[in-house]
Amino acid sequence: MDFDIEKHRIFECITGSRLYGTDTPKSDYDYRGVCIPPRKVLLDPFMGFDQKDKGFKEEDRSIYNLAKFMRLCADGNPNIVELLFVPDKNIILSSKKWEELISNREFFLSKKIRYTFSGYAFSQLEAIKRHRQWFLNPPTHKPTREEYGLTDKPKISFALITAMETLNKNILKEEYVKEFNKEKEYRKQKENWDHYSEWQKNRNPERKFLEEKYGYDLKHASHLFRLLYEGKELLLTGKITFPLPEKEEILAIKQKGIYSYDEVVEKAKEMDENFKLWYEESSLTHSSNKKKLTELYFNLIDS
Repeated sequence: MDFDIEKHRIFECITGSRLYGTDTPKSDYDYRGVCIPPRKVLLDPFMGFDQKDKGFKEEDRSIYNLAKFMRLCADGNPNIVELLFVPDKNIILSSKKWEELISNREFFLSKKIRYTFSGYAFSQLEAIKRHRQWFLNPPTHKPTREEYGLTDKPKISFALITAMETLNKNILKEEYVKEFNKEKEYRKQKENWDHYSEWQKNRNPERKFLEEKYGYDLKHASHLFRLLYEGKELLLTGKITFPLPEKEEILAIKQKGIYSYDEVVEKAKEMDENFKLWYEESSLTHSSNKKKLTELYFNLIDS
């Protein structure tokens, strides 16, 4: 990549909590933007520029190639779709090309967001459950191969384990099935230990304090409900309002743990059931309009 990305931006904004309306005096600044690389980069098969995340003085800043931005947006990626609705006060840089893109934003939207927004949301819930399990019943030590009756040198590779998952175990020799089961369980527990160790090492002190006080990760919970609320509004109205109308509730979840762990799980389950109804009510198309978006892309890079 040998072009000045700053000069080729068509859009940049402040995102994260300062977009959602859930920021505090300690909140970081998150930046996202879009650029159109010069033609030599667009046509060079060896450049491969999709986005830049590192090398900026700002810690959390990403600038996307227009092509990647449009692909992610058409796929309903929540972190990218939200950029279509950023209010003026959060915009650092805009352009006529960005305004043209925004005037065609309906072509990006589809009912697929029912699955992408809820999918991202429930990945937060899975993290909450995993961290809670570590919090209540932490692993006591790093598992060893010997504990699982395994030799120091694996007899079954990771690729073979993956392949054996799809096979009927009845066609395999019993010794292979036993080895497979032991290897699989060991690697599962080893992965859990590695994730647990990384979690312990990198826990933010304030976040750790709140998790120990309320019994679950409040930040994950705030993202869970934010994504569900965003997905609901987008399905039913074709837009996302920023700051979020539910910002006070989301901030209270993040800072004060206004819901118990069981309430978080139950409310999330209830909203997921409601998504089925909102999906049916939605006037969005079943898929994004790739033909219109392709035309838009070429208009933007050629103008």
